[in-house]
Amino acid sequence: MPEILDIITAATAAYHRFEAAHPDSDIRMAVRNAVKFLAADLKTAAELTATTRKG
Repeated sequence: MPEILDIITAATAAYHRFEAAHPDSDIRMAVRNAVKFLAADLKTAAELTATTRKG
């Protein structure tokens, strides 16, 4: 589903802008992990959506 991929792209771009501001390393790591988990969850949702639509 392209909308889900758009969300992943937007979250990744926002993280890169955040990272460019040179936040504290602990905060940067926490946000990076959150974005990774968000992307993984959204990819799973996209796969589930694709499977549901096919079936």
